[in-house]
Amino acid sequence: MRLQCFWEIQMNFTRHFCLAAGMLAACLAATGAYAQVDATIGGTVDASKFSTRYGLSSASTANLTFVSDPAGSGRTVLMTRVKSTDANVGAIKRTDFYPLNESRTTGMRWYGISVYIPSTWVVHPNPTVIAQIDNGTTATNLAAPLSLLVRGNALEMNLNSNYLSATSATVSNSTKEVIKLGPLVTNRWYCLVVRSDWQPTLGSGAITMWMNGEKVYNASNSTNSYFGAAHTPRTGLMFPGLMGVTERTLYTDFIRLGGASTTALQMYQVSPCANFIGGNAIQW
Repeated sequence: MRLQCFWEIQMNFTRHFCLAAGMLAACLAATGAYAQVDATIGGTVDASKFSTRYGLSSASTANLTFVSDPAGSGRTVLMTRVKSTDANVGAIKRTDFYPLNESRTTGMRWYGISVYIPSTWVVHPNPTVIAQIDNGTTATNLAAPLSLLVRGNALEMNLNSNYLSATSATVSNSTKEVIKLGPLVTNRWYCLVVRSDWQPTLGSGAITMWMNGEKVYNASNSTNSYFGAAHTPRTGLMFPGLMGVTERTLYTDFIRLGGASTTALQMYQVSPCANFIGGNAIQW
């Protein structure tokens, strides 16, 4: 109780100081407890600081470059590339990145991942995963709880879960859902926002997903992952099987993260879709 009261006194002092200085928003963001979009993990960084915020899974660091937004916004984004001649990393061909120190097993978390497929994308039936919330090392050999992928000329979402213990869960006794998001449209941003309450108890989790403001999935009191899974968001190019093409290129934004008090609108306001997705465009 004393520790709680001390924390409340400290936070009240911080709030009054910020109000007096006319910098409430900046100070609240600095405290972290009131921050809407996490400024300490993931987020925008320049090339010199990338390795302090993100990890990279790729055969070559040259496969990830900082470029100007191909949609013409002027913001800096990332371009990932994989060639069929690249060596495997983690048993697959890939160039993807993930925020360091983000391995959440339970609780509420918001994720913002945005991807841009260029017109040079060659349609092929072999799937390419372009965004993912993986399950960490505690659920080895099980499919990621959430994957956004291109299959042929369509975009789809794959959801996988299992309420059994880590030693009992297998691919064959896990649940899989496939959500068809529609035909692939190149030269545009796809901005995925996910609100997930990760819970290991059977029927206690919740997850909601928006794609460019449209609510594409919502489930409550539902198993949404694996027991003990450590959730880490990734984006880039990942090939669960054969590539089928000689090269793939994808543009991505930086990964955004939010806490319990974050909203879908706040996540979209920091995404490449901010110029055409406002509060009225989001399905609640």
